[in-house]
Amino acid sequence: MKKKRKINKGRLLIIVGILCFFLYNIISVEVQYYQLKNQKKELELQLSQEKDKLEQLDNELTQMESEKYIEMLARKYFGLVYPEEKVIIEVESEEK
Repeated sequence: MKKKRKINKGRLLIIVGILCFFLYNIISVEVQYYQLKNQKKELELQLSQEKDKLEQLDNELTQMESEKYIEMLARKYFGLVYPEEKVIIEVESEEK
């Protein structure tokens, strides 16, 4: 006859508790992993946008340093012209 092995309830409870603890830790690490992965994607997108913005600002700075741009600003805001140029001013008549 075989002896029936008696299950120790205390030992079983400890093993189940340890398994639950490890399962909880694994799940919490996975959740944290996915949160950090999503945060990384968002930060990479933000970095890409900031790089594009920096490139645009560099282009604007290069344009602002050009003589044509400075000349255009002088004409537009200060009304400056070359000595040999003639300025034509349009006068809009107000109809009443």
